[in-house]
Amino acid sequence: MIFIRLVPAIAACWIGSVALAAAPAGPPNVLFFLTDDESWVERSAYGFSKLPTPAFDRVAKEGVLFTNGYTTAPSCAPSRASVLTGRQFWELEQGGFIQAFIPRKYPTVSRILAEHGYDVASTGKGWGPGSHATLGIPGDSLGRKFGRATISDPPKGVHATDYAANFAAFLETRQAGKPFFFWAGVIEPHEPSGPENYRLLEQEFGITPEEVLLPPFMEDTPANRHGRANFVYEICLADRHLARMLASLEQHGLLENTLVVVTSDNGTAVSNGSRELRGKASPYDLGCHVPLAVMWPARVAGGRTVTDFVSFADFAPTFLGAAGVAVPAGMTGRSLLPILESGKSGRIESDRDAIVTGLEWHGEFDPASRSYRSIRDDRHAYVLRYANVDEAGEPLETAALVKPVKAEFYDLEKDPWQLDDLAADPALAADRDRLAERLRQIGTERGDPRFTGEMDLFRKTRAYVQKRKRVGYGETANLPFE
Repeated sequence: MIFIRLVPAIAACWIGSVALAAAPAGPPNVLFFLTDDESWVERSAYGFSKLPTPAFDRVAKEGVLFTNGYTTAPSCAPSRASVLTGRQFWELEQGGFIQAFIPRKYPTVSRILAEHGYDVASTGKGWGPGSHATLGIPGDSLGRKFGRATISDPPKGVHATDYAANFAAFLETRQAGKPFFFWAGVIEPHEPSGPENYRLLEQEFGITPEEVLLPPFMEDTPANRHGRANFVYEICLADRHLARMLASLEQHGLLENTLVVVTSDNGTAVSNGSRELRGKASPYDLGCHVPLAVMWPARVAGGRTVTDFVSFADFAPTFLGAAGVAVPAGMTGRSLLPILESGKSGRIESDRDAIVTGLEWHGEFDPASRSYRSIRDDRHAYVLRYANVDEAGEPLETAALVKPVKAEFYDLEKDPWQLDDLAADPALAADRDRLAERLRQIGTERGDPRFTGEMDLFRKTRAYVQKRKRVGYGETANLPFE
């Protein structure tokens, strides 16, 4: 978006001047590196933060930095489902909800690549949280699981999984002669964080709590600064794992022909001090706008910054296209390969000038996380909030579910943090109505139940999730969907 201030070293760095190696004979490897709950503003490459993340910066410098990368939904399970299936979350039936399941009828990019000769493996958090029910994708959908390598004495609040060591173990044991797809699901910086990791942030990375980015709606107190510093410390730790993974690829002579994608599943968990969510599970940029950098030394010119709006649904078609595999008709995302291989910066595809996101109920934040749909372009954001499929335990009629309970409108140039709702401003009515109509058209054409009125399956899915919660999530692998 136009309010983003880019670091000159990345934004203007030798654009298009990289001499690419001859195209490799075989399909590329894929390393998909996904952190958990991180907004784009945390990365210094975007000009807001001072946080040192040199591995991410390397991928951006040697590849492409996307300034408008968006998750389809600011919630773990539906956003990760979109990555796997190449679809918007509302196109995934039960897969559009947290703690439900992805129906088996939807092909996943990992399964397709495995069927076409790829060695598929993962470490850390894959798809979830949810159920691998009888009707859902199986638990091994991300191939072989590597998780034996652990950190002996991790900082408090940090998971012990040594993601980089597990990736190195995979490289040592991968199937010879096969390209690979590796999902590195780093659980950090998902809260809760260690209560005094802000001290480690200063000791290990030279960033004091006073230097940590604090959103303007948060009161500037020592407690808030310590909390945010505890959180971003884990982003720095995750970046260390990425650096080690890149080093492992280099040691094996594999980096040149590896498509490396680095992003986060959704934004940070943060509120304005009340129950009003501003990040994760909210329709605002802190919830949906994520860091995104992509490199592929053999095929993609580096030093470029791209402003096209891109979605998590675009990843699966990109991976398949890079592998030379046909994209299933049901995948509605669009491959990023034309952008990556264009050698250009700025807006590459003119019709990538807006993005749609949304949410259907996010468990622990309910009812504050009222379901919503949102569309934004370079200048404005329009939000429709809906009732959940039940309120206070009572199911609602379809008419009450397709009629928004509130509309919001923001001028992102003047108000990048989306604090001043201008929906009632008559001077902006034309821009508001333009985005409202575009959102309605997209929702209707793409079969979004909030616009088509076909809400029965969403009702049943919510009831299924509630039943899972009552009987205990860990005991419900085969809970019938009724």
